[in-house]
Amino acid sequence: MALPRPKESATLLAFPRARAALPAEIGAALKFHRLPDMLAAGLVRDAANWPGYRPHEALACAIAARSGQAPIDFEKARGILLLGPAGAGKSAVAAKIIHAARLAGRKAVCAHAGDALPLYRSRTASSNSLTVMEAGGFNPLNSRAASAFAALGDTPGVETIGVVSALTDAEDTADILAALKLRRVIVTGLDRTNRLGALVTAITGGARLAHVTHGPGQEDALEMLEPGRLAAMLLDRAAH
Repeated sequence: MALPRPKESATLLAFPRARAALPAEIGAALKFHRLPDMLAAGLVRDAANWPGYRPHEALACAIAARSGQAPIDFEKARGILLLGPAGAGKSAVAAKIIHAARLAGRKAVCAHAGDALPLYRSRTASSNSLTVMEAGGFNPLNSRAASAFAALGDTPGVETIGVVSALTDAEDTADILAALKLRRVIVTGLDRTNRLGALVTAITGGARLAHVTHGPGQEDALEMLEPGRLAAMLLDRAAH
């Protein structure tokens, strides 16, 4: 969905009913999805700046202003390091990336981070194939472990992507992204929850969204999720 451009005549004074209706509907939806209070309030406030638009359009604009897209380039990527807490779905994501890369005609292999990262640090890793490295899982409540895993991402030639589950509490998701200093994220498990608070928190907290997943199998694609579609999902799921 292409995001609408603001209409010059769309002012808060010109649309008093829309001004009142937008915060109520969007606020109720974000409460259903259990977003952190400050984030929900900020999105409602931002959406109110688009009073001439339907709720999902205004919410899409608010989300777009706080997030960005960064999909994997399966044709050019050389090394991808997946970081995330235990149970986030890193192994399933690794299989999906390898499957997508091979469909794009690339040679792709999976390796443990402890075995493959030294090859990149010594600049002896193959430049003709994609290596997907999975770091071990950790308890996100263990700050020392999170810091140690965050340091793995400082390797030349390696793209670090965080993996978080949509089933995770939204506040915990924010803590995980901050601890790992993540800049890109894949959100898994959208098929297992109606609540998308963790997803919204992940992509509005500084990390750009690479992909989302709706199933664990390698044939279940790594999908893009534009702000318009996400906004519609937030409102539709809250209404049913």
